[in-house]
Amino acid sequence: MEPLAFVEVLGRHDEVLARHPVYHWPARAGRAYDAQVLLDDPFVAPQHLSIEPAADGRYRVTDLQSVNGFSLRPSAQRVAQAEVGADDVIRMGRTQIRIRPQTYMVPPERRLRGIAVYRRPSAFVAAALVFLGMTLWGAWIGTTSRDEWASVLVPVLATALVVGVWVSVWSLVSRTVGGSASFAAHGFVACAALAAMGLAETLFDYLSFGFDARWLARAGTLCGAAVLAYMLYRHLRLSSRASRRSLGAIAAAIVALGFGVAAALERATETQRQGLQTYDETLKAPVFLWVAGGAPERFLAESAKLRREADDAARAND
Repeated sequence: MEPLAFVEVLGRHDEVLARHPVYHWPARAGRAYDAQVLLDDPFVAPQHLSIEPAADGRYRVTDLQSVNGFSLRPSAQRVAQAEVGADDVIRMGRTQIRIRPQTYMVPPERRLRGIAVYRRPSAFVAAALVFLGMTLWGAWIGTTSRDEWASVLVPVLATALVVGVWVSVWSLVSRTVGGSASFAAHGFVACAALAAMGLAETLFDYLSFGFDARWLARAGTLCGAAVLAYMLYRHLRLSSRASRRSLGAIAAAIVALGFGVAAALERATETQRQGLQTYDETLKAPVFLWVAGGAPERFLAESAKLRREADDAARAND
């Protein structure tokens, strides 16, 4: 005897957990062992729903006076009876089901693809080596301590520890929510994004110096924020099956909030330091300066003028 339809039990992400064939109408769904669709859910009644065919290939679903009733997704409103199609999802207790006929046309077969590059452990190792190498280089050229090895290795080890914790937390989230840790993928995303942020910061720093334009440094900050937002988006994509638009909006909102707070704190610091001379914290070779500087005579004249103004102000205060 061929089944007349199938009742599919769906998981959190609409994946099919079980398929129950239906051989006669009406069919009943519930926890009772004589139900045609047997559900293991304490919030489902022994005889919860009655299912029978309706017109135009649809199905009539009727509540059998259960305590919790049922609803049709996405609405949470309880209904006593409804007609559903093959793609409608019914919520009852903490269970989701849908009803499909034997003649339902399934989508075509997907082409089997290999493991994505960023999911491979080798890609994670390569990205980690590049990022740690950049961190080591930055620590080495920035150290002014006589004990150079300690000044160089401590930042590198601290960075490796922080990144390791970050990747482990995301892997735990992926394991809990999505069922797969994806440690290598999370590690590649984190290391590649941090390396890109470091390269962008260096590039815009040199551009700001070369063209004597501080606004380019601000552009570098915006570029780093965009990279950070994309990194969070990729972490969320590996951990959740929510829509790309929703995950992108969440990542953008988190980064915008964080950079907004950082900008406010920086603004408050600049206000306290108002009147102090600003300077570049790193020395760069003159070859990277691509704009003509001021003439020495002009610099000396402006210095003499500034000195006279300072002397006049001092005499006025006396």
